[in-house]
Amino acid sequence: MTKDIPGTDLPLTEPISGDEYMQVLLQRQAAWLARNGGALKFPPLLEWFVQDGDEQWVQLTETEPAPKKERKPRVYRSAASLREERDNVAAKLDALTAEDTTDGAVVNLSPNSRSKSAARAGRRRFAKMDRDLQRYTTLRNKLALLNSRVATAEAREKRAA
Repeated sequence: MTKDIPGTDLPLTEPISGDEYMQVLLQRQAAWLARNGGALKFPPLLEWFVQDGDEQWVQLTETEPAPKKERKPRVYRSAASLREERDNVAAKLDALTAEDTTDGAVVNLSPNSRSKSAARAGRRRFAKMDRDLQRYTTLRNKLALLNSRVATAEAREKRAA
């Protein structure tokens, strides 16, 4: 492809680094663009300007392989710490479910009430119920996970003993 451009078909005659070789390829590309018009949508690939015999003159830097990471043994949490966390989550769950009010009129608040203040209070009550339901679900799932992790930790500690 570069044979029709004077000066670009000359082979390399001395050793050069990889960065210098990139500059040579860019010069070959620029010469080709100058000859064939630079109004192309995409410029030609630099790979098109690699000539036979270039490989023997290009000296690439040798890279050392990355050292292998030392594998550290996995650290497990103790069953006691998991039990403590499980008890904290259970206490939060109990506190959330024990927040029932003794006022019977609160259950009559509806967001569809005709009274503005009752409707506002009803919306607040429903929003609180939604938040409590989301929190309850999150805590219940976390409690189930911690129960299984405690059982696994106890079995692991029993095997190790």
